[in-house]
Formats: sequence, structure tokens, C-alpha cells
Amino acid sequence: MSFSVLEQLRSAHEDIENVEKSMSMVLMDKHKNNKSAVSCEHALKYLAEATQLKCKTAIEIYQDKDGMRTDDINSLAGQKADKKGGDVWTSFYDKVKEVKDYHRRFSVNSGVPEQQNADWFYQRAMESDKTENLFSGEEEYGKRVDMHELFVTYLNLKKISTQRKQSFKEATFARLKKKSPDLEPDDPEVEAAVQKEFHELDYIEWLKTFDQFHDIQRYCKYKDKAYTEYTQSLIAYLRGFLLRTQPLVDIDKLEAQFEKEFEERWTDRSIPGWQEPTHKDKLFCLPSNKLFNGEAVKKSHETGKIYKKKLTEMQKLGFEQQKELVAATEEEDKKIALLESRAAKWHDLLSDAINESVQHLQKKQSQTIEEMEAEKEEEDEDDEDDDGEDIGSDMELDDEDRPIYNPLNLPLGWDGKPIPFWLYKLHGMGIEYKCEICGNYSYWGRRAFEKHFQEWRHAYGMRCLKIPNTAHFKEITKIEEAITLYEKLKRDADEQTFRPDQDVECEDIQGNVMSQRAFEDLRRQGLV
Repeated sequence: MSFSVLEQLRSAHEDIENVEKSMSMVLMDKHKNNKSAVSCEHALKYLAEATQLKCKTAIEIYQDKDGMRTDDINSLAGQKADKKGGDVWTSFYDKVKEVKDYHRRFSVNSGVPEQQNADWFYQRAMESDKTENLFSGEEEYGKRVDMHELFVTYLNLKKISTQRKQSFKEATFARLKKKSPDLEPDDPEVEAAVQKEFHELDYIEWLKTFDQFHDIQRYCKYKDKAYTEYTQSLIAYLRGFLLRTQPLVDIDKLEAQFEKEFEERWTDRSIPGWQEPTHKDKLFCLPSNKLFNGEAVKKSHETGKIYKKKLTEMQKLGFEQQKELVAATEEEDKKIALLESRAAKWHDLLSDAINESVQHLQKKQSQTIEEMEAEKEEEDEDDEDDDGEDIGSDMELDDEDRPIYNPLNLPLGWDGKPIPFWLYKLHGMGIEYKCEICGNYSYWGRRAFEKHFQEWRHAYGMRCLKIPNTAHFKEITKIEEAITLYEKLKRDADEQTFRPDQDVECEDIQGNVMSQRAFEDLRRQGLV
């Protein structure tokens, strides 16, 4: 009866109710596992779009722009097309005749029509799921991020790579100069130390810090096409990842909010790293519209013919045209700052997945291949157990399959049964040891507590405090105590360091013993 407008309206309302019921069925499946959660999000999006389509059909019928709904209602009331009164029963039997003719023409050998109930919509929504092809193996259905390509792109940014190595060289020179005051920056010893000790940024460290754009020097970003493409790729990945994991999120609304917040912060000059415009930087050259990384490079550029030619051209411009040049530099600043701000916003929204990726990678570094394979098999078994299928509920359980009676919650032994209570007391496994460095994680028993100092959780906590996890810090569980001990160890190391100006003793012609510094001062004054 799809030829009737009122039947189409009734069918639309029925479909909307069935879609709502199927949505509740999908939400019941969402808690099963990580894969089910993402699949259910996409199924909900499919059902939401189906609901919107049905609602649109119903609204168009209610608006009745072509008058067909009014005609159908009048027809049910017995009115004819010419607005004259008629017999209700005559109209009813005419409708019955139309229905019989319709089914006689179109229902021959067609079988029973498919019933579009809640289960039908649920099946269609699940069949539309394409999460298998949306995520890589590293992403694990949206649980973690896979940004290796972006990391490689970042490492290949020439200016940033050079800056990172130069910063390490300066720090190395400052450290070596404390031991050898006469050391020069271009000394071969400095270069040898840099070649030996310099290590490129690793993936985990980059994941922790890739949103800290203010640490990148301005000359590495200004009018740099490679850096712009890198930030755009970063935004595209993070935005796409959010769409794949949370397809119901209104991306356009989020981006409009990002844009509004950026405009406010840009007006207030409160964006980190962009408090001052580029054209006010002393290393910026307005005629050639370039920003340099050093005074010597800038002076060398200003002696060239290209600079002098552009300087002459700029001097010929009027005041308004020169202001346009300055405005163009500010527009370039705003474009870069907008990309960085938007990438940082996407990072904040996906911080849970990024932190999970960092923890997963750190855990993998401390595991062997056998441990990783065992953990993978255990996760697969958990996923199979979470499918919610009740198998063998009518069957009797064997003795080995029966639930273990363990009222004291004792640890399980090698045979999968609780250990004896006397053994539990002997090993002190009822005593709780908390470690603040591990995030107040609890360890039960002295053995587990002593063993944890070499495990990944404690090592990660020490790394966050920038303290080496050496034997000096065993039994230290408080953050304040660890920092205090580390400062003391550094002071002791400094005191034991050989300092020529203080530790070398000199003797004058009269037999007076003094430090090298005092002897050099007296010698310069001509007193010895």
C-alpha cells in the first residue's frame, strides 16, 4: 500500500520506532570489547542517518505541499475530489477494490514480503560495519594511534633536525668547558663527543612532545613548506582518527569552536611562541621576507646582490605598500599559528589514545617475544569470552571447570588453585607496599615489592622524574626522597670532580704552598 500517502506516513513512524529499538540493541552490545565499541559507534551512525531519512520523509508528508495528504484524509471521510459529500462506505469499498487490484498485479509469485522490524534494522546496521578496514594493526580498533609516518616526516624536516643537533652540541660544549676552560666550540673533542653521544629523537619521546610547537624555533617554521605540510598531515590524521573512532561527533561544530578560540587567543597574543610578530624579530629581513637563525647568516645575506636589489625596490614603495608587506608577514604568522593551535586541540581530544600508545610501547620494550605472544593470545581469548554467547549452560560442569572456592582471595598457585594460608602468611603476602613513584601502585608481599624496582612501571616513573634507575634508589618509594637523594648524589659527584684551579697546588720560591688560581693571580701581579 505504498501508493497511499497516509500509509507512507504510518510506515515512516513505524520505522522510526523500530530504529530506536535497534539502537538500544546496539548499545547493549557496546560494552563487550574494544572492537565491539567502535563497530557499535558506526552502527549507531548508520541508524541515526536512517532515522533522519525517515523523519525527513514524514516532515515532507506533514507539510503537504502537493495536497495529497489532504486528499487522502478527505477520501477516508467520504468526500470526493469535487469537494462534494459522498458515502463513507462507498469510498471504503473503492479502497478495498484498489488494494485487491494492486496485490493481484504486483504480488504474483513474490512470496512473503520482508518484515522491517527492529531486528532487521539491527542486522542492516551491523552488516554496514567496515571497521576491519578502517584501522591498522597498531591502532587496534582505535585503542591506540599509529603515527610512524608522521614521525619519519618530522625527523626529515631539515631545519628542525639541524636545530636539534646544534642544541645538543651547545649543551655538550658547555658541559666539557667546565672540565677544560680553554676549550673552543670548534674543537675536535667537542665534535667527537657529539658524534658519540648524540641520539636521534625516538618515537615514544616524539609522541609525548609533538604538540609542543612553541619549543620549535621560529626560523624553522616561517615560510617553510615542509613544516606546513607536516602540520597539515598531523591535523588530517588526528581528525580522521577521531572520525573513525567516534563517527557521531559533530566535527564541523568542533572546528568552529577551535576557530573561535584561536581568534580570541590570537587577538590577545596569548598563544605560546607567538607573543611577538616575526617582523619585529632582529633576525628578520623584511626586503627579502626571510628569517635567519643567526646574526652572522643575516649579515652575510645583507651583503649579497639579491638583498640590495630588493632593498632598493622596497625603498621605492609607498608607505601603504610597505604596510602591506608587514601585514603579509603577520598573515603568514597567523596561518602557521592556526595550524599549530588546531593540531594541539586535536591532540588534547585524543590524549587518552596517545597516552595509551606511549604506555603500550614502553611495555613492549620491557617484554620478550614470548611474553608479547602470550599476552596477545590472552587478549584474543578474552575477546572470544566477551562475545556474550551462552554455551553449555544446560551441561554439567566437570570438577576442573567448577568455580574455585576462595573466600580469602588467596593468590593462585602453579596448579591454578589457591595457595595454603600458612604459605600466604609465611611470605607476608597480606602486607601492602605502596610506591608513590609507580603512581601509588600497591604491591602485596615483600618479594613482589623488591622485584618491582627493576620492572617497567618503576623504571617509567623514574624516567618521568629524570632520575636514573640505579641501585642507589632501591627501597626509595617517595618522589621527594628520590629527588633529594639524586641532588645529594650530584653534589657528591661535583665535589669529587677534579678542578685544576682549586685542586692543583703550586709552591713559590720561598716554599709557600697555594692553589693554582692564587699562584696565577700573584704571578700576574709580579709578586712571585
